Amino acid sequence: MNKEKGKHAPREIPGKPCSTAPASTPVENAKKGIGSGKIISRIESALGLGNGETDETAAQTGDAATQLAHQRTDLAMERNYLAADRTLMAWIRTSLSMISFGFTIGKLGQVMGSVEVKGILGKTRMMSVESIAYYLVILGIVALLMASTQHWFRMRQLYKMGLRRQLSISFIVALLLIVMGGFALSSLVMAL
Repeated sequence: MNKEKGKHAPREIPGKPCSTAPASTPVENAKKGIGSGKIISRIESALGLGNGETDETAAQTGDAATQLAHQRTDLAMERNYLAADRTLMAWIRTSLSMISFGFTIGKLGQVMGSVEVKGILGKTRMMSVESIAYYLVILGIVALLMASTQHWFRMRQLYKMGLRRQLSISFIVALLLIVMGGFALSSLVMAL
């Protein structure tokens, strides 16, 4: 160590050779193609202020960032898939309640007669219970068919964006309930 006042020995960094060579001028750096970012990082590493990140470490960090971005994109796609599935399940519940109410009212209507329905301006109109039942069952079937179609188109969009193909149980249940709704409607129409 140097004993003179104000002069200290260069700080040695483990694993890095100590260099007392003069720094390159900006003109020399420009000729070598060294940018200001590299100059600053070299100065920081020489002073021990940098985070010790080399070009390889930066490339690995970039790869890790890219991997995280892909992972987040995959998770977002999965969330969209699950949201579409939940939406279809909500439509299944709604349509199933309409079909079952319609079927129940239809079967009760076979025992009962007609129902009086009052209109907006006080006009009374006779409406059969069977027609209300038909309306509810048909409305439930059509709503479920439209929701299933919407779900199918949404899944095709997500598959095109990169979502891996998977079996949608809610879509299968929706298709089965459409078929069962058709059976319920035919049962009402034939008065079985």
